[in-house]
Amino acid sequence: MDNLKIFADEIQQDNLQLGWYKKGRVAIIRQDTTLINALKDNPELSADGEKAFKLFSWLSNKPRLAGENKKTYLLSALDTEHFSGFSFHPKQNLFVESFNSPHEWIDGETRAQAQLADLLLPSGQWHRHYNIVVLPENANDKQVELVRHWLELTGGSLLIVKNKHKKLSASTQQLIDEINPVEPIEQASRTLENHSFQQIITLPTQAINSLKLTDELRKNSQYFSISIENMKYNKVLSLHNIPITKTSSWQQIAHSVETDVNKIMAVNQLPAVKIRYEKNTLKLVGKNIIFRQFQLKQTKQAISRHDAQESVPQILPILVAENPDELPNQLVVGAITGKLPNSPHIKGYKILEQPKFGQLTLNNTTNEWQYIANNAKFKTHSDQFDFIAMLPNGQQSQPLSIQLQTTNAPQLRIPGKRTYSTPDPVYHEPQRRYNPTPSDMQIHHIQLAQTHLQNMTDKHMSLTANRWALLNVEITSETAAKSPNIEAIVSNKERKILGRVRLTGPDHLPQKLTALPQKMNVSAQNWHQQRFTAPLKGEWIQPDINLVITVNGKPIITEETNQYGLFSPNVTLDSHLIVQVDNHSLYQQGHGVYSSSPLSWGKEAVTVLPIGQLTVHSLPATVSHPSLTPLRTDTNSNTIPFIHPHYDNPEEIDYHPSAQIFWAYNNSHKYQTANNADSDYQYTAIETLPSNVGTALLGLGSPNNGGGVHEPNVMFHEIFGHGLGLPHTNKLGDDDKLVYPYDPHSHGKNPAYNQSRQYYVTYHDLHSHLKQAMPTMFSSFVPFRSGACDAFLPHADAYNQKIHQFLSKRIRWQSNKTKGEDTEDGGFAGDGFYQRWDQINKQWVTLTQQNYSKYYHLTQIEQFPHQRDVAIYWIQHQFTKMADNTPHPYSTITVDRTIGSLPADYHNLKTGVGRPFDINGDYALTVTYATPNGLSTEVLQIRHTESFNIADKGELVQFTVHELNYKKELGQLISHYNNPDSLACRVLTNSDGYLLPNQLILDNYWQGAPIYWAATEEGLIDFSTGKVNLDKITSKSALCAKWVEKGRLHQQYFSLSDPFGQDSQVDTSLNFIALNHLDTHARHYSAIPDVIYYTVEQPLVADVNFEQTVDITHLNLPDGQYSFWVTLRTSDDQKQIQESIPIEEWYFSVQQNQLTIKGTIDSTPELKLDGIIIHIDQHLQDHTVPKLIWLQQNTQNPTGQLAENTKFLDYNQPVIFNSGVMLPELISSMSEEEPSSLYSSVLSIPPQKQADILLSA
Repeated sequence: MDNLKIFADEIQQDNLQLGWYKKGRVAIIRQDTTLINALKDNPELSADGEKAFKLFSWLSNKPRLAGENKKTYLLSALDTEHFSGFSFHPKQNLFVESFNSPHEWIDGETRAQAQLADLLLPSGQWHRHYNIVVLPENANDKQVELVRHWLELTGGSLLIVKNKHKKLSASTQQLIDEINPVEPIEQASRTLENHSFQQIITLPTQAINSLKLTDELRKNSQYFSISIENMKYNKVLSLHNIPITKTSSWQQIAHSVETDVNKIMAVNQLPAVKIRYEKNTLKLVGKNIIFRQFQLKQTKQAISRHDAQESVPQILPILVAENPDELPNQLVVGAITGKLPNSPHIKGYKILEQPKFGQLTLNNTTNEWQYIANNAKFKTHSDQFDFIAMLPNGQQSQPLSIQLQTTNAPQLRIPGKRTYSTPDPVYHEPQRRYNPTPSDMQIHHIQLAQTHLQNMTDKHMSLTANRWALLNVEITSETAAKSPNIEAIVSNKERKILGRVRLTGPDHLPQKLTALPQKMNVSAQNWHQQRFTAPLKGEWIQPDINLVITVNGKPIITEETNQYGLFSPNVTLDSHLIVQVDNHSLYQQGHGVYSSSPLSWGKEAVTVLPIGQLTVHSLPATVSHPSLTPLRTDTNSNTIPFIHPHYDNPEEIDYHPSAQIFWAYNNSHKYQTANNADSDYQYTAIETLPSNVGTALLGLGSPNNGGGVHEPNVMFHEIFGHGLGLPHTNKLGDDDKLVYPYDPHSHGKNPAYNQSRQYYVTYHDLHSHLKQAMPTMFSSFVPFRSGACDAFLPHADAYNQKIHQFLSKRIRWQSNKTKGEDTEDGGFAGDGFYQRWDQINKQWVTLTQQNYSKYYHLTQIEQFPHQRDVAIYWIQHQFTKMADNTPHPYSTITVDRTIGSLPADYHNLKTGVGRPFDINGDYALTVTYATPNGLSTEVLQIRHTESFNIADKGELVQFTVHELNYKKELGQLISHYNNPDSLACRVLTNSDGYLLPNQLILDNYWQGAPIYWAATEEGLIDFSTGKVNLDKITSKSALCAKWVEKGRLHQQYFSLSDPFGQDSQVDTSLNFIALNHLDTHARHYSAIPDVIYYTVEQPLVADVNFEQTVDITHLNLPDGQYSFWVTLRTSDDQKQIQESIPIEEWYFSVQQNQLTIKGTIDSTPELKLDGIIIHIDQHLQDHTVPKLIWLQQNTQNPTGQLAENTKFLDYNQPVIFNSGVMLPELISSMSEEEPSSLYSSVLSIPPQKQADILLSA
């Protein structure tokens, strides 16, 4: 059967077109078609949903199974109204990322291209790989140019979404015309035969959930909540905190709940449900419905947020049953249920390995499974089990692994990073003029501009050192005389000439000067045609410089100069800002949104702010489900410490949208707590969960940090406004007068100047009833429209001067001039060095041991970042206590594995190394890592539990936080975290955290693959039971585990004498003896590997989608199951060879000695490989050397290989002075309606910091 037929109807109706462009797959689809709408459907329950799933499987060109853990990432240039991952069904396994920016760009606008370039290209500073790019039908020429290059270079895929109400752009039409039609589609119908399946089911945390129905749970059950949807996922019933009348038995609870639910079902004319207690479970049964959630709840006493001596009642969950696989018409409370993938290519399933902490059953008719836990709680927060599918050819599939967990594993979130500045422009100096000086020549103004055009007499004049400045001289002549030679000379305070430059201007002096036109943006090239202008080099712009303007060699003398024609503009510090932006979607799956873009907005920000340099760190978007701290409410519940939209009654927490903004602000504050340097700034951008109530609050900010929605101007308001010390323009001071020197609705008389794009921002807004753009720092949010695709509206000149004053009291961090040689401060503050501005001498002073206390009295230098851009874990606690001194049930721990900063080495409480013991450090962290030589445990002193960074020394296994006294004694346990993905946590489940238990948990399968165990001596372990022969253990005794997960080899060692690595680690050179899977164990070992060398034509660079078929006949592989894995081979500048395990997944299939290899080269910026090595082995512990396939780049005949065009990424290239810039009158589809404003009422904010409130229009 031709698999193309599954899309035949859509293709015939012209709703879908499939094809190829170069190496890339392309689909063109109409927006209102069944296929797009079917993305909302479960592909396992809906035929259309399955068809949509297969379309994206074809586009991604990777094996996919509905519901598995792996996401396919899409980068979309559409807005969320027209293409939203929030509406996609979770089992479609898609995650869309898009931008909050204009989505209809005119041709020639490079910002549309810059949004995408870093995220897509191999040299782009971004670490997330996108399988598919989504473009609108009217994509501009720059977007299409980049995507063409990306398709041909990397073999990615493109989806073009056509809106019948919009016209195809010429560039999109041309691309469509060049697409080659696709041959019959090859569907991955045999996915399970060659590829494993992993599903992670995250259960509610153990603090609010019981895995079993117990007598204690029954006695404590006072209320229930239930949520029911129809088969279209629309909510049909939502009951909250309904009292349970009788609880003397589970049968009575079932009857009470059934009665109350059916009363409401009858009112809504819905069929009744049945609830029965059987086999220690409550079974809920209905018709044509999906039970989404069922809760049992109890009133508990929580400590008041505002008074630790008071307690407040709060109704909290004690059991939460959910339906992760959306099984229709049923929900079993007291068990966990799911369903294995349905496929005509599967005859049935078998249980491959039972869980260790529960009982598993499988219904062979429906493929539904049920897990009943042995205990009410998991000891290590997780369990796992495995199935195997029986295939029609008599073979068995790869393992299907299901992992249950009640806590989240660390998220891998590597930030992109770019540094922006404003380099000197290219200036073509004019020829010298020899015309005489006109007698009627009149000098009007001498002006300078970096961020604003200002006269020398302007009291808000403030230039940034080492940044070029525009010099503008206005001269007229009533007779329009020929222009004389005009030159500027710059000298330092010692009168030494730094440089001179000839000004460009008209051939004849103008008779009169025209004012700036009444529109938002004005081209500098056009306006300068009447004026004499030149750029002054950045190296000339220094404190106390002197300028003189000469006409035919004679100085101009005006009221702005002294009697010699000299004038000295105010030049102050050149700060270097380091900014991190964190991006979250709260409680909604499938989509992440960026403010303007993840990185490219940095070029605009460095241009409009009075700074010398801006480094942007942007974290990839993620979905978060945090507990929230109520921000405000008119009810007594404002004293409740935590709420949670997923579990609480929405009618009682209808203020949670504001609380989400408050969470973003607190998240940003936690970043500051962990990094603790006023050189760094952070903004947390969120997509909030919609609410019927809504919120006027958009953002909160205070010095150095802020949080709010992902609207670009809100971000600018918070982090580059309040974060830099600016108040609202309508704020009154202590004397009841405005702090802002202008009208609160205006920007003063001076226009802003955009050095990078060579235009003026006049602040006129013809769409506003005020005819001017509302200042960014006004207390209410009013969207502004820019004719130049601006993300931000620049501050007024007075506020940029305030920013200079604010930054003069902040440090800046500088990297060492010679990498690895920390000579500037004598190693005082780790890598690099810190500086403070000396206002008297107008220069930067490096902080050293001798002068540090002059600037900082309370903050120790050890708390400042000492290492930057290193591998870390960022650990955050949301923590408070109940009246009984237990943790609040909504307390959470979040762990990010990322790149960031570390303070000076923590004091090691066991060895004494690191920083000195801190008498004010009240906490001890005990952390265990899995390293290449086994587990390693450290006990460190930390100052904060709320938020801190620790070094990434390997996989994080577990940690505990205890109180610590001045005697270095550990006190009460504060928190405990186990990584549910950690093999060590599972193996050592029965341990007390220090000693080896009598019984280990040893699996035959792990993470969807066989796991191979070996020991240093025979008889150490009874593998079938996990029992340890303690008498045989020596200091050398150890276990080794190896497994291959999605083409990546994992290897871990476990010492049996010191299991947690508190004093020693494993000698990995010892001989290890295999313990399991002995049926595939080779009896005859081969020490010499068989190698096939193969030359590939695809470029071996980052983000390339790699596919290659290799004939492996010469390897003579015996029949059987094999493990295939990849290592990436690189070499550094010193030709040192390195092999690394890839981050991305790789896939292999063998048919008739033809090995097909599919994978994606890691999205590591500027990664270039020397080769890809494929390893093939049958038993990973039998000492037989794996067979190898060495894939190498064709360097002998590179013709035809496309090289990356890095010009797409050259953001810091200098502009040509006075060059034109395209300024369309309308660049986006923004509504033309006049915006209205809502003003904030007084809002109570924690007193320690001024915070900001924005109200939505």
